[in-house]
Amino acid sequence: MAKWHQRRTAHRRLRDQVGLWYHPQYKVDVLVETARVPGIEVARGEKILGSLGAEGLIRPKQVRPAPLVALSELAQAHSEAYLDRTARPENLGRIFGLEAHDIDVDPVLIAQRRQVGATVEAARWTIRRNDRVAFNLGGGFHHAEPESGSGFCVYNDIAVAIASLRADGFDEPIAIVDLDYHQGNGNIVTYEDDETVFTYSIHGSVWSHVEAAADEQFLLPSKVDDETYLQKLRESLPGSLERIRPGLIFYIAGTDVLQGDHLGDFMLTRQGVLERDRFVIELARKHECPTVVTLGGGYSEDAWRASTDFIRWLLIDEARVSEEPSQSIYEQYAQIAKELDPYELQRPSGDWQLTEADLMGDLAGPRYKSTRLLDFYSRHGIEFALEKYGLADQVRKLGFTDLELKVDPADPERQHLTLHARKGGEQHLLVDQVLRRVTRPAPAGLDPPDELRLLYIEWMMLQNPAASFSLRQPQWPGQDHPGLGIGEEAMHMLFQSAQRLELDALAHHPSRYHIAFIGGGQSFFLDPEIQGRFEAIRQVLAPMDLSEAAWKMERGEVCWSDGEPVEWIPEDMVIPASERLFAYLGSVHYQQPRAAALERARERGIVLEPTLRKT
Repeated sequence: MAKWHQRRTAHRRLRDQVGLWYHPQYKVDVLVETARVPGIEVARGEKILGSLGAEGLIRPKQVRPAPLVALSELAQAHSEAYLDRTARPENLGRIFGLEAHDIDVDPVLIAQRRQVGATVEAARWTIRRNDRVAFNLGGGFHHAEPESGSGFCVYNDIAVAIASLRADGFDEPIAIVDLDYHQGNGNIVTYEDDETVFTYSIHGSVWSHVEAAADEQFLLPSKVDDETYLQKLRESLPGSLERIRPGLIFYIAGTDVLQGDHLGDFMLTRQGVLERDRFVIELARKHECPTVVTLGGGYSEDAWRASTDFIRWLLIDEARVSEEPSQSIYEQYAQIAKELDPYELQRPSGDWQLTEADLMGDLAGPRYKSTRLLDFYSRHGIEFALEKYGLADQVRKLGFTDLELKVDPADPERQHLTLHARKGGEQHLLVDQVLRRVTRPAPAGLDPPDELRLLYIEWMMLQNPAASFSLRQPQWPGQDHPGLGIGEEAMHMLFQSAQRLELDALAHHPSRYHIAFIGGGQSFFLDPEIQGRFEAIRQVLAPMDLSEAAWKMERGEVCWSDGEPVEWIPEDMVIPASERLFAYLGSVHYQQPRAAALERARERGIVLEPTLRKT
């Protein structure tokens, strides 16, 4: 765990100086089987975020969800004929080294479109201030040319982003600094006749002999080490940027230059790669030039760790190669859930021993006779789970003793759980929670179209009545006492319960803006139009601290451009636990109306009016 002042620095920078973009749909499991790189890592982004999250440097809500780029934006960099061909399994099979029958087109294209969308949004975000670094935990698809894709690249995210910026009116010179092991043929071909886009590359593998109008390339021999590589970078890049004077840099920070990479034969160490990354960013800062970073290639066990080193330095200025990283909270809780014995979760209570089964319930037998929460968990099971997940210890570290759990599963519509504890001679209510199982009609496009089965949080209060509000623990709208600091852990525990009970999602109904962040980047409004509207609000409020944004929403200081306050619309939000719901949220049935609602909200305009009030 990072020190408290490092965590504070990281969280401050994530507000408006360093942006991170990711989406769970970046991960496409079928690509693990690619013939070109057996065992290719498809979960780089998750591992990076998990490692930084375990250090306390980022929270899920601070990761910006990658939008699905519109086809109209893709068409600014690729021909319509090529875009039509990308939907053919045989074409994708060639790009990814798979047989056509092994390709599931939709997840692959959605993953690529989300990564392109992140680069586009990151570029628009970063040009607003010259000290910003936007980091897409994907992208860098530099092998995609306007009429063809290759090398795991279907669409060229940087070319799409540049076309979008140009359409927005951004006319300053742009530099693409490509330090992937492989030459970026897609960018060179795209900008063959465009002197406003400078393509710079140090590589060990040539993919095209085209020379772009503004281009500088260096081919290095095999087995290049840190010293040789960094010397070439330091002697060539500064002069190039001095000559070009770019208004924006796209940096492809490929980690396939590492020793041991399956597709590269350079010999760089993680420390050498970190020195490379620092040099590029510090040079950009010297020129007061905003930068968009994409991951590019990386096909070794250390590839994602090198990217983690880079982001850690961006957040806290610590230029060190990390130790073996800890698991993310999600990974930790998923592992714990596998190890929990269902018998322990369901068996009757003794003393302070809990099972996850006592926490949730027995599906056999009539509901009115159930003595288990959610017909599965006994009180003992819940206590057992709280101990195993570490929540009980976290409460004790706050100085509380004599934890007393009460469970009332008598009402199937209101499964009530409370946790009391003592501190300073007084007993305090710490947790008050109401859960229930609910069903919702299947939205159009859900496959199979059966009803949605949800673990629903009707009410959840996590409070520390023995603490006082302070600068470090500011009061949030609706709060009477500071929180316990276990909200994220509680949500992860409940999510594991939804999976154990084979439900479609963990769901809640956020009554206020800030509560909608409780599920981080993996939480979505079930209504796609509400989700699109929420994303528009979030984009406007993103530069400020979440607490400040929450109070602005509460006071009616977030307005439409015509002066009408933006009303908060509470609707069901879900964290998908089933494959079918996860697939639906990435499908056109959900994404098209979401994108349309987002665009409508953007067109109407959202502004901050601190003095405006309803009359």
